[in-house]
Amino acid sequence: MRALVTRGLLLPPLMCATLVCTPAGTAAALVDAGHEARGPHAAGAVKAPEPDVDALTAWLDALEAEFDALVAQKEADADALVAQRESDVDALVAQKEAEADALVAQKEAEADALLARLDAASDVLVTRIGTLDRMDQRNVLAPLLRELTTLAKLEGDRLEPAAAARHADAVKRAHATVQKKLRTLHATTPVTPHRAPAPATPYRAAVAADPVADLLGTLQSAVDGLLKTLTSLDLGAVLGAVTGVLSPVLGVVTGLLQPVLGVVGGTPASLPAPLPAS
Repeated sequence: MRALVTRGLLLPPLMCATLVCTPAGTAAALVDAGHEARGPHAAGAVKAPEPDVDALTAWLDALEAEFDALVAQKEADADALVAQRESDVDALVAQKEAEADALVAQKEAEADALLARLDAASDVLVTRIGTLDRMDQRNVLAPLLRELTTLAKLEGDRLEPAAAARHADAVKRAHATVQKKLRTLHATTPVTPHRAPAPATPYRAAVAADPVADLLGTLQSAVDGLLKTLTSLDLGAVLGAVTGVLSPVLGVVTGLLQPVLGVVGGTPASLPAPLPAS
């Protein structure tokens, strides 16, 4: 029993001696064997591999290229949208310009047609006024007819305010002169009524029996209408008012002056209808 214990106690020193006396290579192998004998924990002692820098750089380059492509696409989309908006705006502007040109052309055509109509009416009025002037042998109506002729010969479609004021003053003076001449002529020359008195009221009979008051009142009303249209500066309305004055003038010639002066050249043709305001 003692011997066994002794050998057992001597075993570790022998192993130590063996290790000490063993060459370095063998010792390293033993150490490695010892590491391997530790099991799965041995892997933790292995050195981590070096990172692949080239692969990382390539990945970053690819990411940057993808980002650049996305930015380029967005810029292209934005440019296309801006171009579309500009095209839409240009088309809208072109459409509005075309509509404006068409409207201007229409208004010009209407203005030309109006001017042509006014010129034709002016020619007719000048002819009618000339006929009435020839019928008035004593030139009783000459001052007013002269101003009416001046108005009938005006060109364009509008009057300047200053010119309209001058024409209005001239018409007022001429009308006052004509009224005075007619009253004087009526007072110095007996005139047969140009129409039979209407057997109604005494007022109607008195009016019919005094054609001068009747005709002069009608003429005054027509001249007042002419003066009013002159303030509108609308030549079309003025020519219409001139036409309105010619009717009572014709009444004066055929109703008041005919028994005294006679009619030269017969009764004029029907007068043109008044022109509506342009």
